[in-house]
Amino acid sequence: MVRRCVGIEIGPSYLRAVQVSLTGEHFSIEKAFSAQTRRSTDSLSNILRSLSDRFGFDRHADLAVSMPNDAVFFRNLQTDSATLERLRSRDFSSLEYHFPIPPDEIAAQVCSTRQLPGEKWSVLAAAVARTSLRERLQILSEAKVHPRLVDAPIFAVHAAIAVNHPEIAAGQAVIAYVSEHCLTLAVIQDNNILFVRNIPMVASGDGGGSIEEQIAELLSREAQMTWQRAFGTAIGQQTRIYLVTAITCEYLQPLIEESLHCQIVVVDPYAKVMNDADRKADFPIYVAEGLALRVLASELAGGVSFLEAGAANARPKLNIRKEVITCAALVGAIAAVWLVGIFIRLSYLESNYARVKNQIKDTFKAALPEEKNIVNPLVQLEQKLASFRNDYRLFASFDPAALGPFEVLQSISTSAPSQANLRVNDLFISGDSVRISGTCNSFESIYQWQRLLQQVPGFKLVDVQDVQKEPKGGSVSFTMLLSLAKVPAVREQK
Repeated sequence: MVRRCVGIEIGPSYLRAVQVSLTGEHFSIEKAFSAQTRRSTDSLSNILRSLSDRFGFDRHADLAVSMPNDAVFFRNLQTDSATLERLRSRDFSSLEYHFPIPPDEIAAQVCSTRQLPGEKWSVLAAAVARTSLRERLQILSEAKVHPRLVDAPIFAVHAAIAVNHPEIAAGQAVIAYVSEHCLTLAVIQDNNILFVRNIPMVASGDGGGSIEEQIAELLSREAQMTWQRAFGTAIGQQTRIYLVTAITCEYLQPLIEESLHCQIVVVDPYAKVMNDADRKADFPIYVAEGLALRVLASELAGGVSFLEAGAANARPKLNIRKEVITCAALVGAIAAVWLVGIFIRLSYLESNYARVKNQIKDTFKAALPEEKNIVNPLVQLEQKLASFRNDYRLFASFDPAALGPFEVLQSISTSAPSQANLRVNDLFISGDSVRISGTCNSFESIYQWQRLLQQVPGFKLVDVQDVQKEPKGGSVSFTMLLSLAKVPAVREQK
C-alpha cells in the first residue's frame, strides 16, 4: 500500500512543494516544485491549482502546509503540575499574556514538556494569531485544497532530520535552520524539541566581515545562549549541531566549528529518502519535505497542529442577530408557558366553579324539594331561611336570645297596676315589637304602667302615644309601643 503526502512551504517570495510517498518503510520523493511569487500578478491560488492540473501532483494525497516563520511564536514556561494539567486539557488561559498576540486571537498548543527539580515543569508552547491562520487557510480554500496539517517550519525541519539522520533520536542536539531572514534554533533532547528561538537576521554593512562570517558569529553566540538557558551548561564538544541552510552558505560549516568546537552535521534531505539523481531539486526542500514526513511518519518527530489549536481554543464571536433571535425565542417560550399556565388555571377554576354550582344545586334540591323554579339557589336559600326565622321567631324556640310571644304576654300582664282599671282592646306582637291599644281610668295610671314595663329586662323601649281622655265616660285611651330586647340571662334563669 502506498501513502502519499504533499508538503507545501509558502514563503514571503516563493512557493515550494514536494510530494513524498511511503511504501512499507521506504520514503520516496516523487515530485518537487518551486515558483517565485514576487510579482503582483503571481497568484498563490493559481499556482496551487496548477500543482495537480499541470505538474501531476496527486490531488488525492494528504496536504501539509507551513505557517510563515515570523507568524509563529514560541514560549518556554516554568509551571507547576496543576497548570500543566490545564494546558494538557487545552485550557490555555494561563498563556494569554505570554505571546505578542491579543488574547482572543491566540491559537496555542503545547509542543513538549520536561520535568524540573522541585516538582516544576518546563513547557514549550507555540502560538499563531487566528487572523494569520485564517489568511493561510483562505489561500488554500481559494485553490479548493484543504490541508490535513498546518505546522511551524522548525518542526518540519526536525521531521526531515529525524528521517534522514535518525541518530538525532538519542541524546542532546541543536537544530540551526538558516532561512533568508531568520535564524531558528531548536534544542533537542531524546528527539523532543525543548527550546525554540526565532532570531531575525540583519546584514551589517559596517565592515564586520562577510555574510557567512556574520551568520556564523550570530549562530555561535545564540546557540551558546540557548543551550545555557535550556540546560544551564556550555555546549560540549560532543554536541551535534544539525545545520540546515535555505540560502547559499558554502563556508558556514567550518566557521561554526571553529567558533563552537563541536560537531556540525550538514543535513542531507536525500540521505534516507529515495530519489532519482535527475530529480534532485535545485532549491531547498527541507521544509516542504519535512511537512510531508510529519504526516507520513508522525511517530518519528513531533510538532504542532495549528488546525487543531485554532479549533480547540476558538472563542465564538458574538453574533448579535443570533443573540437577538435566541432572546426573542426565549421570551416567546416564556410567554407561551405563561399563557398555557393561565389557560390551565382558568380551566381548573371553571371546573371547580361548575362543581360548586352543582353542589349548591344538589343542596338546594335536598333542602327544598318542593321548589321547582330554580333561578339563583343561594339567594333563594337565603330568602327561605329568612322567612323561616321570621315564622319560627313568633313561637319563641328558634331564637333563644329573644322573648317569645307567651313570655311577652306574661310580662305585660304581670306588670300592669292593679288599681288602674286597665283594659286592653288590641294587642299585636311582631318579631321584635309589641303594640298595645286600650283604656285606663287616669293619665297617671298609663304612665305608671309605662314605668313598670320599662323595668322589664325583655323590653328595650316603651313609648306611650295618642293618650287622650274620652268625652264620654271620662276614661283615658292610649297606644303603647314596646321594642323587644334579647335577654339570654333571663331565659337561662327560667
